[in-house]
Amino acid sequence: MGSLATVQEASRLTRTERKRQTRSALIAAARTVVARRGMQAATHEEIAAEAGLTIGAIYSNFDNRASLMAALMDDVAAKSDVVLEEKATVRECLDALGRRVIAAADSNPEAVDLQLEFLLFANRVPEARARRLPHRDTEHRRHAEILERVAARSGEVLPLPAVEYAEAVSHLAWSLMCSRRTLGAAVMSDGLILRSLDLMAPAR
Repeated sequence: MGSLATVQEASRLTRTERKRQTRSALIAAARTVVARRGMQAATHEEIAAEAGLTIGAIYSNFDNRASLMAALMDDVAAKSDVVLEEKATVRECLDALGRRVIAAADSNPEAVDLQLEFLLFANRVPEARARRLPHRDTEHRRHAEILERVAARSGEVLPLPAVEYAEAVSHLAWSLMCSRRTLGAAVMSDGLILRSLDLMAPAR
């Protein structure tokens, strides 16, 4: 009995792993197709073909188009380097974030483009936004915890409640990153990005 149970458990794990691999392959394919065609124009047929799978694989892993695109954005966010690092002061946290914004816009423009694509897609398909929000909220709460912890240690006073402050910082950083990508370094220079985020720092 023990041996049979072990075999059955291994089989279940294998199916779970296969499903995880299929889902990952579809998300990677969606990233490629969306980068090439845009989120509105990307079709299930193209994504499935890019992944070397059938359209049925998409429907067995994602409820609908909104679910797939939200999962793609969750994946982009999870792999992003534009995150708050824990530094000695809040000001130093913001400076490090600014440098990450610059690096992301310059070295990983596809990820920025995907975020811009999703913004427009979510405006047209509110369900996609609703599916992405829980993950986004988790990211912001994590940033809020860092900012609150750093401020408590450094004696700085955040100008807003930690969660609201994290939201404001995140939105500014995202806007600066997109502007850098769209307008270029000649307009959105390193110095301008760093000074803009420095304005958010608690008063000395």
